[in-house]
Amino acid sequence: MSGGSNNRRAKIPHADAEIDLVPMIDCVFLILLFFMLCGHISTEARTEQITVPPTKTAAKFIDGGWKRQIINVFGNTQSGNPPRNSIKIGTKSFDAMGINDYTAYQGLRAVLDKVYDSAEKYKDPKGTPLMLPKVIIEIRADADTEYRVVQEIQQVVSDSIDPSDKMQPKKVDLATMRPFVNIDFTTRNPNDK
Repeated sequence: MSGGSNNRRAKIPHADAEIDLVPMIDCVFLILLFFMLCGHISTEARTEQITVPPTKTAAKFIDGGWKRQIINVFGNTQSGNPPRNSIKIGTKSFDAMGINDYTAYQGLRAVLDKVYDSAEKYKDPKGTPLMLPKVIIEIRADADTEYRVVQEIQQVVSDSIDPSDKMQPKKVDLATMRPFVNIDFTTRNPNDK
């Protein structure tokens, strides 16, 4: 009698032997919906469609007859070693050939010095002895321009570095400084000229 009882297995009664797949299907559809919506939002959120809210702290700048000087920067980072960036101001064009080539910045500064000398000046509203030119400098760079180049152009424009001294910070001498302080910056597609 005891040997026959070992062959019998105890059966545990199950109320429902089938697995309910409805909650799992609900979770899969919710995850699918989440990723579809997030992917749709990220493709629509591009920089061209973003509107910047109006500023509340800055006053609107009225340029009443100021000169506008445009500096175009074209990058070529896909080919060439080192990468080449072309800087064009007025009819002059300069090429920056890599990190340690400062001849383009020296040429740019020479043109800016002529623009500074010919421009009408006004006293610095912050009370320094600087005479500031009534010139708006607009730097236009394309998407292939290295950020380093744009930064260095801004430093050359503000006369804070010396391109003839390996781009070292300039010694501050307010009597000889020729800074441009009204600088606009715009970007464009590489194919736009």
